[in-house]
Amino acid sequence: MADHVPVPVILRNNEKWGQLYLLADHHIICAEVVRQMSDTSFENGHRIRRYSFKKSVNWKIPDGVQLDVAGVAPANAPRRKLNR
Repeated sequence: MADHVPVPVILRNNEKWGQLYLLADHHIICAEVVRQMSDTSFENGHRIRRYSFKKSVNWKIPDGVQLDVAGVAPANAPRRKLNR
């Protein structure tokens, strides 16, 4: 069964953004391809750095974040099992 992390969503400049800062102060994200995009102004004129993450993107769940398994379907069984 997969766990689920609910993330609050806001609308800024007609784009939906997940507010990860409400879950923790520090986040670790890994991906095969990471590129810095142009700096931009976000909420209340705060200057931020934008990054693009591509291929095999993963987010390390910070300590203290509550996982919610309610309503998450069990994972499918593997199609085949190798005997070794």
